[in-house]
Amino acid sequence: MKRLLPLLVLIVIPAPSAALADGCPPSTCGTTSSARPGARILFVWPSGQQGLLQGFDLVSGARRFTLPSGVLSADGRTYVSSARAKVNRTTVARFDASTGRLRRGSSVRGRWRVAGVSADGSTEVLARHLRGTTELRVGASRYLLRGNYEVEALAPDRRRLFLVHWRNRGYALEQLDLASRKLSPTRLDDPDEKMSGTAVSAVATRDGRWLLTLYVKVDGESFIHALDLRSGIAHCVDLPLKGDYGTVWATALTLSPDEQRLYLASPLLGRVTTVDLRALEVGGVVRFRPVNPMTYTFGIGPSAAVSPNGRMLAFVTARGLWLVDTAYGVVRGPKPLRTYVLGVGFTPDGKRVVAVALHRRFVFDAASGALVR
Repeated sequence: MKRLLPLLVLIVIPAPSAALADGCPPSTCGTTSSARPGARILFVWPSGQQGLLQGFDLVSGARRFTLPSGVLSADGRTYVSSARAKVNRTTVARFDASTGRLRRGSSVRGRWRVAGVSADGSTEVLARHLRGTTELRVGASRYLLRGNYEVEALAPDRRRLFLVHWRNRGYALEQLDLASRKLSPTRLDDPDEKMSGTAVSAVATRDGRWLLTLYVKVDGESFIHALDLRSGIAHCVDLPLKGDYGTVWATALTLSPDEQRLYLASPLLGRVTTVDLRALEVGGVVRFRPVNPMTYTFGIGPSAAVSPNGRMLAFVTARGLWLVDTAYGVVRGPKPLRTYVLGVGFTPDGKRVVAVALHRRFVFDAASGALVR
């Protein structure tokens, strides 16, 4: 069976602004953002999802905090980072992601980095690589694995850890039973399914149920690799998106407030695709005029957000904003933006959509798409 190429977890040097993140996807070093429906804070990663995190107030537009490289929990409430402390020790810091305030810090012996966090933010996974082995620390327990492993996700019941095992010729997706300490392959729902491709981006549901990853195949076809973190079984959802890696990776992933639908906004393909997570199939496609790749700013976005009531979807490229009525499939845009935009979100009441730039914000009426200020 062919295995999937997972998202690479890279340690990057934070860039001071979005303009420095050029020509790479958001999972590694491109700019992207995330806004939990109904929340006031917009999260922005200016230099990849493993880089520093900035929090912007969607009401005032002010940048509220900047946090060091780390991992945000799927529910958007906790942020965990690590830093070298004294000789042969690591400080692990836990922050309130809504305010940026430090909740608590702890020190562990050895050189570690935060490789994962449970969906509710209560448990972090630390990792380090030494002499052909990977050592993992989950809570107070430690696990030594022979070979090079990366952390994908921690199961919501904290009984299994999903891993990528890198080998000399390829890789395998595996899961570690934290009680028995046994490794086993990650199973596919259809054992005869042949899935292979390059990972583009991923999003996890806030309840910890799904890890949803967009992949592109060699022939340009794409699909969602839906990993059920409760059962440990992976599912494949074929998508009506076809293009090379550079075209498809310019796709923003975001979830409906009830987490029953995944939206994929693809400006270079001119499509907004809806995946029904209950049926695990495509639920609809909305078409609009594609963005010309010659005018697209690669490395900045796109980013997407959904209104608190789930009715409106907004997504942005570096200099444009679109609004989509999810009930009727009506697309408005692009609304031109006069500077590079870092991300997009809705105000907590859902009446305004806000595109945040470095030194200003653009506010639109969510219903009409009219520029308010």
